[in-house]
Amino acid sequence: MSTDPAVAALRAVAAHPRVREAEAAVREASTALRWSEALRRRWREARVEAAVRGAVASAGVEGAVVPARLLREAVAERTLTEALTGDPALDAAAGLWRAGVRLTRWWPDLRGPLRPAQPTPRELLAALHRDVVGPLAAAGTIPVADVAVPRPAGTAPLEGGPGPTPDGPALTARLDGILHLVDVPGAPALVRAAVVHAETVAARPFTAGNAAVARLLARHLVTRDGLEPTGVAVADLWAARDPGGYAQALAAYASGTGDGVVDWVVWQAQALLVGIEEGLSLCRDIQAGTTAAGAQGRS
Repeated sequence: MSTDPAVAALRAVAAHPRVREAEAAVREASTALRWSEALRRRWREARVEAAVRGAVASAGVEGAVVPARLLREAVAERTLTEALTGDPALDAAAGLWRAGVRLTRWWPDLRGPLRPAQPTPRELLAALHRDVVGPLAAAGTIPVADVAVPRPAGTAPLEGGPGPTPDGPALTARLDGILHLVDVPGAPALVRAAVVHAETVAARPFTAGNAAVARLLARHLVTRDGLEPTGVAVADLWAARDPGGYAQALAAYASGTGDGVVDWVVWQAQALLVGIEEGLSLCRDIQAGTTAAGAQGRS
């Protein structure tokens, strides 16, 4: 049986020495996180806290600064039942938090045999986009008709990105390629997640929210594919800490050169390493009872 051309291309990138070294580092760090004492019985709490920290970090990348404490309290007090709270920054973080929580419903349990049914790639993309831009639609920043559907031909996205903006048939082809990569069997986990991430940012298939959705897709894929199976790594933290480096790495990918693609995949690996470090930190916080999740676990 012949190899899918997309898989063959991803495997060629995965075979690069820098990518192999980066993936080995991620797998080693991921193993250490997987066997954290906090995840033996309290992995659900850890995923709850990771969704909060991930939403705060991703909101920061988008320019919405929200203290983790504020979002954590809103989650604990169940005040996020509406798309708008009166605080646009909190609304943005809440949309990202909802998307992060949604992802956890599709991830395997860390203890036990449960493996939830997976959405189709198109369903996955639509669901994440609905959560992320729900507050924008509620506020009238984008039309409700633009939620969870690709932008129509001749419509420019509200946000910029690396490389020229595809439109019409070119955009359809790029989106079809992304959807194929999400589910195609046999793709190497790190490179799949990195390329889906970068392609979504570069293609900008939606009117708004493309980069945020792209980061959520990457997080889902590394967990689903077992590269970071805990779902506790806060991979968005690296982009929040170094947005300039994030933009440069995406530009390297969009250049279309082999070195640029490798640079991007290595950046994605670094983001996972930083996210795993944060995951270990939040596991320690849960054990110490210094987060809302940890405090609830001790009560």
